[in-house]
Amino acid sequence: MRGWVERLGTTVAVLVSVGCAVAGCSSGGGDTRPVPSASAVSPAPDPPVISEAEARQVLERYDTENNASNAALDGNRLAGVEGGELLEASLAGYRADRLIPDRKPSEPFTHLDPRFWIPRASGHPRTFVAVAATHADSEDKAVVHFVQDTPGAAWKAVFTAYARVGDPPATASASPERQARPKFEDVARDPSGAARTATNAGAGAVCERYAAAMSVPAGPAASEARLAPGSYTTDLRKRIEDDAHRDERMSQTTTVTARPLTRQVFRTASGARLVPCVLDKAIETKTLVPETHLTATTPRTIAFLGRDKPFTTIRTTFLACVLILVPDTPDAPATVLTGGLGQSHPLDATGT
Repeated sequence: MRGWVERLGTTVAVLVSVGCAVAGCSSGGGDTRPVPSASAVSPAPDPPVISEAEARQVLERYDTENNASNAALDGNRLAGVEGGELLEASLAGYRADRLIPDRKPSEPFTHLDPRFWIPRASGHPRTFVAVAATHADSEDKAVVHFVQDTPGAAWKAVFTAYARVGDPPATASASPERQARPKFEDVARDPSGAARTATNAGAGAVCERYAAAMSVPAGPAASEARLAPGSYTTDLRKRIEDDAHRDERMSQTTTVTARPLTRQVFRTASGARLVPCVLDKAIETKTLVPETHLTATTPRTIAFLGRDKPFTTIRTTFLACVLILVPDTPDAPATVLTGGLGQSHPLDATGT
């Protein structure tokens, strides 16, 4: 996991300026008491996929190896503890950081006071989740999915999203938007404490609806996509629209697509499904007026492009991990719990 993200308002990272160019049994021994049929005997439950003590060790090793890898921009070492989309985003960050002169070193981090979602399962791949803050005063916690692909293989972090767990302080500095951010809900557990999972069947549809609603200008409104209004839906779409119209000398298109759902869906305490979506976002900016050009403004965008200007078109791609709460009630709107789409991991940029 990289310790950096870029906010939507700066993800485009360009300025326009004028100038150059997811069977009965028989009784025995004379005992005539009735014997229950096999069908009435409950099968033994699957064991937990990992013990909590082992899960804690996996998380601690992840922090240690991640921090060391970030300090050295060592992708091979990081691949020992990260995989999937999380590794993809980290390696893209390493590539850009190698090209940034006088870059600031990554700050070490630790997952604090973690709680674990450890389900029961047999076979592989298998998943558990660690939920922990990375800063003592943070209202948000990282929700990290770890996956073991085959027996004996290393557990690797593959998905991380940040969700609000605590309430913001009751101060004047807590804005209405901050107060309105959706609050994270814990998973349902069986009597032993094992986390309950839900089937992935059909769950990916909410990822696709969200992706479509955040695509501007082509996508539908959030209400049409059966998404609850809020910071990460209606408010985010408005910011994307505003960003697209900030300068009449350019056009800007944001296209969001959902990857196939491969991460474990968990059942929450209220009975809803907690769906982990992986989204790709592309922002394409073009000049509309002759003799104008685009200028890259953020260090990573400039690093990917190789220069800051001049351009007539810049296309920037991003990766986002998002958690969406889908109620069990048919047609009830889903709630997007995390702001990953607005704070995306930049993957690349190209320009002409």
